[in-house]
Amino acid sequence: MRYPKSPFVGNPGLEGEILKVNTAGLAPLLEWLCLTPRVTTYRVNTRRTCVEECKRTVVDKLAAIYGQKAPKVYALSRLTDVLCIDPLDDENIRPDPGLREVIVDTTCGAALLRGAHIYAPGVLAMESNTQVNEMVNVFADLSGKCKRGSTARYDSSQKIFVGQGRTLMQRYQLFNNSDKPATGVAVEMQSNVSGVPVLGDLSNSDILLQNLPSIVCVHVLAPQPGERVLDMCAAPGNKTSHIAEIMNDVGSVVALDSSASRVRNMRPRLCSYQSITTHVFDSTKAAAADLLPTPSTLSDPPFPRASFDRILLDAPCSGLGNRPQLSSNIKRPKILQSYPHVQRRLFAQAVELLRPDGILVYSTCTVTEAECECIVAWALKKFPELRLVDATPRWGGSGLSLPDLDVSKSRLLQRFGPGTFDGDGFETVGFFIAKFQKVA
Repeated sequence: MRYPKSPFVGNPGLEGEILKVNTAGLAPLLEWLCLTPRVTTYRVNTRRTCVEECKRTVVDKLAAIYGQKAPKVYALSRLTDVLCIDPLDDENIRPDPGLREVIVDTTCGAALLRGAHIYAPGVLAMESNTQVNEMVNVFADLSGKCKRGSTARYDSSQKIFVGQGRTLMQRYQLFNNSDKPATGVAVEMQSNVSGVPVLGDLSNSDILLQNLPSIVCVHVLAPQPGERVLDMCAAPGNKTSHIAEIMNDVGSVVALDSSASRVRNMRPRLCSYQSITTHVFDSTKAAAADLLPTPSTLSDPPFPRASFDRILLDAPCSGLGNRPQLSSNIKRPKILQSYPHVQRRLFAQAVELLRPDGILVYSTCTVTEAECECIVAWALKKFPELRLVDATPRWGGSGLSLPDLDVSKSRLLQRFGPGTFDGDGFETVGFFIAKFQKVA
């Protein structure tokens, strides 16, 4: 699909930051960021079930919705806990002029293009007299100017058609001004213009909707049963649970996050894992240089130096790898430039907490050079006890080479971005992975 205008155009500072990662020019990267990854991936909890069992369940679900047009569902030979769903054949879906319209925000619009339904908080406007079980055209408001609760048809050149759905709620339920905002699915999508199957989210204790690079990231960390592992920025906990599953829930997985609400939300999903403990804590202060390892100091943060065998630093970042990007309203250059400062502070703590011979994986869901390869180059110069090792299993492409990060080192990195494809030939979101070992 094509959008009326890239959300990044007209922001020279932002364009300059993004341009650093694409030597072929700015336009191809901006177009790539605005397009939807068309393959859907689920991670299978192999401690509870197997990929083949989950595949049968998903195949039956798709057959019930699409019949003979159901897309292909398949496993990956090199990642034995991943289930993939191909896109539908393009049907050239267009808005039906006879249908009423629903307007959603850009966050909701991006989710719809990846196969989601519309939840009540994402609805900005619904035309008057729209009834339950009525088919509607769904548009995303790129400008952010649609007034919430509008009853008239929203006339704007900066709205894009994303698909069609069937309403499950009426206006009075969505915009009632009560102390308890409406929740649940407001519009059940029937089709979208990206061709991604509309399944909502099939996640449960057996399978989890997750981007392929995020799954690869934990396989690169390769935690072993019995080890002590730290997830420094754990919320929403998807990688945390994956770590515990790979360890067969044997050992210790410590999950930190600075947000009390995010930790509170992820705890119910992690409570079935005996190896996981969660803490509300700022990981920029996680290392306590004056503490000696004792049973009590290893239970709560801050922790003594060299406390962990493996550390995952999935750092806070600009999120410019998330696709499709329908809005850049929080991607101002000054905000972009603030992330590397936090990333370096977290990284320094991780190095202190890592044991000799231990493994540190640094990852981001962005594509900017400053938050990816530049952090690696800085780390190798700042911490001589670290050496870069190959980020395998490899599904993305190599990293970018810099004046202080030669080609031999950049090939050890793993970057998912424009022109880099996974091992089966399909595109993913943008992502970056670097793997380090601390020299004994």
